[in-house]
Amino acid sequence: MKINLDKVQEAKCNKFLSVKESNICAVEILIDYLNNHYNAITKFDVEHSGGKNPYFTAFKKEMEIMENDEDFLRINDDCHLDNMKKLDSEIYKNDLYVKTIKPFDKKDGVFSLRTLNYLSYEGFVYDEIKVDPQYYQEETPFGYFEKDFSYLALLENDEIWMSLIPHEINTMKSHIKDAFGSVLVLGLGLGYYVFHIARKKDVDKITIIEKDKRVIKIFKENLLPYFENKDKITIIEDDAIKYLSTPKDYDYCFCDIYHNVEDGLPLYILIKQNEKYHPYTKFSYWIETSLLAMLRREMLTVFEENYYAHYKNNDYLKASNINDKIINALYFATKNTQINNEDDLRNLLTDESLKEIVKKLEIKF
Repeated sequence: MKINLDKVQEAKCNKFLSVKESNICAVEILIDYLNNHYNAITKFDVEHSGGKNPYFTAFKKEMEIMENDEDFLRINDDCHLDNMKKLDSEIYKNDLYVKTIKPFDKKDGVFSLRTLNYLSYEGFVYDEIKVDPQYYQEETPFGYFEKDFSYLALLENDEIWMSLIPHEINTMKSHIKDAFGSVLVLGLGLGYYVFHIARKKDVDKITIIEKDKRVIKIFKENLLPYFENKDKITIIEDDAIKYLSTPKDYDYCFCDIYHNVEDGLPLYILIKQNEKYHPYTKFSYWIETSLLAMLRREMLTVFEENYYAHYKNNDYLKASNINDKIINALYFATKNTQINNEDDLRNLLTDESLKEIVKKLEIKF
């Protein structure tokens, strides 16, 4: 980047870096809770906690966060961790897929269909993050149920591979609504997305690309029999990236071949770079807002390294992991980008700007 900031603009651009640190710290706090404290908060804790949000008060106590912790106050001011909320389980229980598909627990080799549970008052992420366009503060929707909540899951070697949790249901809504015509679906999972779009009158044909024959088998035998309009559905055993590398004729493509942001960002980049072979197809990506948020943080790392540490070309020629590769590619893709004020930086970090940059990245995974 070609960065030329006066002291006033430097101070304004530093706000983006401060918010980036808040975003990262907020996620680390939630991950710590989910990994080590997920079942610690009880009904008693919530009923005997004060404050505007008793669950949040109990959360802070469990995480040993002091009321006057200035760092946490700043993080909360940016990322609104105090918006933790009680959820209505009936909304999810009344989902048509949940009401229709009731398979018995099944095991086929390393894969198994199982019913798992959220415990009462167990906290979890229930929707896609929200991002404020001013300085790109990230808010993670975090909630709980007052009673135990059951959900269907597909496990591989007893590790969750796919689960029909509230987060999955909520983050699929817009993609289900938007699907039309001949639809290409990358990734099968439990078939939740396909179940809903197969019922749409404006969806004529559904082609699913799934590379794992075991997932296809367990789906066909245990889940597909419950589906309406099965004649619309075709499953192809293939690698999604390979399948996209040659022109195909689809109206809409939904991409969901990753489990989370960490494994998803490299795949997102590869798929975006294959969009050029499908100029008439509308692409949509599961948790794209979160994927772009991760990419935005890495772009801010490039900005910070260039401006404050004076990194040059040679500093971006080696990589010890995938994130390094992405940061290196972002550096070379934005080498001639001019940053003279906070608006230049803000515009570089918009969703649309990042999507266009991704398509041009020279990177191999």
